[in-house]
Amino acid sequence: MFSNYCVIFDMDGVLIDSGSLHFESWVKIAKEMGVKFSKKFFEQVFGQQSTTIIRKLVGSKVDQILVEQWAILKENHYREIARNKLEPLPGVIRILSELKRIGFKLAVGSSGPPENVALTLNTLNITKYFDTIITAAEVEKGKPEPDVFLIAAKNLKIKPKNCLVIEDAPVGIEAAKRAGMLSVALTTTHSKKELFGARLIIRDLSVITITEIIKLFNIN
Repeated sequence: MFSNYCVIFDMDGVLIDSGSLHFESWVKIAKEMGVKFSKKFFEQVFGQQSTTIIRKLVGSKVDQILVEQWAILKENHYREIARNKLEPLPGVIRILSELKRIGFKLAVGSSGPPENVALTLNTLNITKYFDTIITAAEVEKGKPEPDVFLIAAKNLKIKPKNCLVIEDAPVGIEAAKRAGMLSVALTTTHSKKELFGARLIIRDLSVITITEIIKLFNIN
């Protein structure tokens, strides 16, 4: 009954609480770059691709090759810091297991590089739940553009209107909207006020039931 429906999960702030780990890695690479990196700026850009964030830090005159090299170094720092520190956020394993059991298609739609996504899914032992995994490597334009979610839906042969995105960042909620998909926002990294575009805003996945998710789709 639910095989024509899909739930797409962002990773950072949805499956794992990685904000502090990313911030630490950003501070480290910013120091190497010779620029300042504040907590306020981090909160504004968290959820965007690393190359996009670095471009905002250094401006338009820096060569793109150097921007991409810095982005690679930043993510290397993140994986070094995050290794052995990753744990699922409350409710994640239960929701994945129950959705999979009743036939929903499941996907990851992340702005992170494939190495970060693989580290998370393997560490949490949840790769088995997902039917497709889309990372920054598969998209030309990151969030708030809808590419990452539309590619996931296309891979699963699911109509966008039958997809629900679970996000924690305003750019992710906007990307879901542009994709023509429903969205649920978690207040793990941003305030409720910042996530106003979502159909439902909750603390984390521990406070939502499968019945409530099904109702969002208005399935008869």
